[in-house]
Amino acid sequence: MEQVAQKPAAPAPEDADASMVSDEIARIVALPAGQRPYLVHIDPADDGSEEVSNVADRIRREFLTRVDLADLLTVHPAPAPRTPGAVVA
Repeated sequence: MEQVAQKPAAPAPEDADASMVSDEIARIVALPAGQRPYLVHIDPADDGSEEVSNVADRIRREFLTRVDLADLLTVHPAPAPRTPGAVVA
């Protein structure tokens, strides 16, 4: 039973560095607005999590398209806030 608990941690490379995450965050924050990715993967073990996410994204796209909700797949900028006291014509 003990070896079952050890198996999930086994694929992690010994040289995996947590700073990979902060480096990626800094890279993304430095990108211009509108060019920042919605999702990134930091997977030093290369355990297939990115592929699983890609399949889930595909299934979600197909489902939302099938039920005529594909507009939910596109990010739209929020409207500019209205200035208090402004008159809307």
